[in-house]
Amino acid sequence: MSAETTVRRLVTEFRRNGSLSDGEQLVDVDERSAVDDPESPAVIVFAAAQVMIRLLWEEEHGDLDRVVAHIPTPELSRADKELLIRACLGDVEAVRNARDERGVLDIRTLITLLCSLLEGEGVTEAATYELLDLATGHQEETLRMMRGGDRGGPWDATEAVSQELPVIDLGGIRIPAGDGLELLPIASGGRVCGVTVVRGSTALQLQAFHALPGRNWDVIRGELRGKMVRGGGSAKEWTGRAGVEIRANVPTVRPDGSTTVMQVRFLGHDGPGWLLRGVVTGAGAAPESTDEWAYRLFASSVVVPSFSPPENGSPIALNIPDGFHGQQGNRP
Repeated sequence: MSAETTVRRLVTEFRRNGSLSDGEQLVDVDERSAVDDPESPAVIVFAAAQVMIRLLWEEEHGDLDRVVAHIPTPELSRADKELLIRACLGDVEAVRNARDERGVLDIRTLITLLCSLLEGEGVTEAATYELLDLATGHQEETLRMMRGGDRGGPWDATEAVSQELPVIDLGGIRIPAGDGLELLPIASGGRVCGVTVVRGSTALQLQAFHALPGRNWDVIRGELRGKMVRGGGSAKEWTGRAGVEIRANVPTVRPDGSTTVMQVRFLGHDGPGWLLRGVVTGAGAAPESTDEWAYRLFASSVVVPSFSPPENGSPIALNIPDGFHGQQGNRP
């Protein structure tokens, strides 16, 4: 029996009987296989729950209490509901806690979560099957997200990348062209070492570096978290379209001397001999934001390390077309 068929049968059984039988047909998977095993029905169930939770999160404007209210089942504690919501949204710590400590990423708990969501929203059986079909299509993306791996790009210039859409050639980085984009060069040491791409109220800063032995995204991510915390802010690891990222609240000083907190997302990707860093600010970095423009641009970027001499840890130079005004920036 395929995983898809098994999930349909389990969901139908639970919605009709309010529980799962203990017969031989029940597929039991341990906590790890629920997020790591591509053959596990639990992956499809988890992906379906993610779809619903993320829609509710957007609908309720990031209000955790109101999202919890959409999960009426008494079989899950309030703490488990909150933990599973954060896991579905991509909180790395929540995923680890749910899987390794609480043990709530098993097939029974995930079926209970999903069916409670379905009942709470009044989803019909036909619409449920459509949701499960959609979740099956997102199965691989869910696996990559839960493993903290990448989801495709960014790409190296030597890799086969579709060039169907027009690109903006910045020398060391190529990005997809688009309407309404503003490019702000970042200069350091007399050369352009990065670019901030602005669309609407969201900005994505991109900088590529020649790889330094022992300093991959995992290491740098840990250093960034420590830096944010030491500076009086907060930082958490999340998983999403860019793999493992950092979502931080950074204290900043306004021109008038008052202080505020800026929400920032740090993205990273290790390529062959290079590292690409992305920093999302503005509306796209808000906790309730579901705008994926910055993620799509980051994943579609192509790094050209040969554009500047390979020096370990040094930025890969960019060549911004005439007409743009530079801004001074420090090497991150």
